[in-house]
Amino acid sequence: MYALGAVSAPSLTPDRYVLGQGLVTTAQITAHFLNEYADREVDRSVTNRTLFSGGSGVLVDGALGPRTALTAGIGTTILSLAIAVWLVPTSPVTTFLGLAALLVSWLYSMPPVRLLGTGWGELATTLVVIGLVPLIGVTSQGSGPPVALWASIATLLPIHLAMMLVFELPDLVSDRTAGKTVLAVRIGRQRTERLVASLLALGAFGAGVFLAIGWLMPGSAVACLSLVPGLATISALARNRYALATATSVATLGLSAIGLIVGIA
Repeated sequence: MYALGAVSAPSLTPDRYVLGQGLVTTAQITAHFLNEYADREVDRSVTNRTLFSGGSGVLVDGALGPRTALTAGIGTTILSLAIAVWLVPTSPVTTFLGLAALLVSWLYSMPPVRLLGTGWGELATTLVVIGLVPLIGVTSQGSGPPVALWASIATLLPIHLAMMLVFELPDLVSDRTAGKTVLAVRIGRQRTERLVASLLALGAFGAGVFLAIGWLMPGSAVACLSLVPGLATISALARNRYALATATSVATLGLSAIGLIVGIA
């Protein structure tokens, strides 16, 4: 997503690219460390852990202590803040966007807010990953977002939100038992699966509309390849094949982003 924003700029400056990517990556890793720490008790009851859901399990099985995850999250936060300060002279807008992303990294999992339990955590994460991250990419190059980037963001928003919901389905029972009220727990399995299918369809429809009106370049049609894993995701969910569903949802987002990068570069 960072690359999508960066390549939409008229030109790339390598050192700015690396710094912006560092800002994004440290904020993202912070979110993962803090989520591991905050959800360690809930993760003990996970029975359908996949590569993309249920946590890593290293705190649950005692391979690492909880303080290790918290300390790591604080460390990456400090590193992210240092990069943000470094970027102030060249791009204060990038700094502001990076700090906003870092703030959500903390608010998503950590009390007293814990966005993930409010029903809004999925949308907040989607707005950061699909909205703020590409904007960090383009502003880090000293440019403003072109129309094609806004169209790309609009296309990817429902696809990413669908992926977030797919990640929640394997842990639906354990999350409900533990009182972790993510959106899938709040609306139930059937509504979540229907919402996933609707969001994937909305992403595909949006891409088609933006291509037709010229907001996306013809090369972006490569993103249509993501229809294959998208349909596979829906099929896998219907058969409760969670490992496959989470993997294909990631592939759907990845192929969509790659196709949009090809069109916008």
